[in-house]
Amino acid sequence: MMEKKEGIAVYIYRMQDKRDDKSQSPLFLSRAAARYAFGEGGEGPSKEASFRVEKGLRGKPYFPEYPWLHFSISHSGDFWACAMAAQEVGLDLQQHTKGRREHISKRFFHPLENEYLKKNNYRDFFDVWAAKESYVKFTGSGIGEDFGGFSAASEDGLAKEINGIQLRSIPFSPDYSLCLCAKEIQNVSLYYENA
Repeated sequence: MMEKKEGIAVYIYRMQDKRDDKSQSPLFLSRAAARYAFGEGGEGPSKEASFRVEKGLRGKPYFPEYPWLHFSISHSGDFWACAMAAQEVGLDLQQHTKGRREHISKRFFHPLENEYLKKNNYRDFFDVWAAKESYVKFTGSGIGEDFGGFSAASEDGLAKEINGIQLRSIPFSPDYSLCLCAKEIQNVSLYYENA
C-alpha cells in the first residue's frame, strides 16, 4: 500500500539515446513514481503500470489515482529529471549550450534578471532560466504567461523565493543547471542512474 511521504525526491536518469527522450519519459516517470511511492524495491511492472497520467485545466500533468503525489519533469541534453513530492513541485534542468543568450534574456527575462546577468557569467543565464522554468512548472502557468513579469534574480544573486514559493538550485553537473521549486523545500534526496 502506498503512503504519503515526507520530503522531495529528485530522480535523474542519463538517457542512452537522447533522440528518443519523449518515448522514454513514461517509463522513467513510472520508475520514479514507483521508487518514491513504494521504496527502492517498488519497481515491479504491476506497480509501474498503475501510474496513469492526465492533464489538468492548464495542462499540468497529474496522477488521477494518487492526487497527493505531485511531480514535475524536465529533460535536457543527456538527462531526464523528475521531482516527486506530497506537495506541488516544479523542476527544471538546463544544459549549458552556446546560443543567443542575450537575445533570449532581453525577450523573456525581467529587468532585474538582466541587470544580474550583466555582472555575472555564462552559467548564471542557465541558473536564472532553470529557476524561472521551475516556477512556471510549479504554478502550471507555462512559459507563455508573462515569463518576464517576475524575477528569479536580483543584483545579489538568484532569488530564494518568488511570491512566497521557495527555489533551490541543486548542484548536479558543471554543464547543467537544475532548480527545484516548492512551497517548502526540506529533505531533498537526489537519485541518479544510467537508464
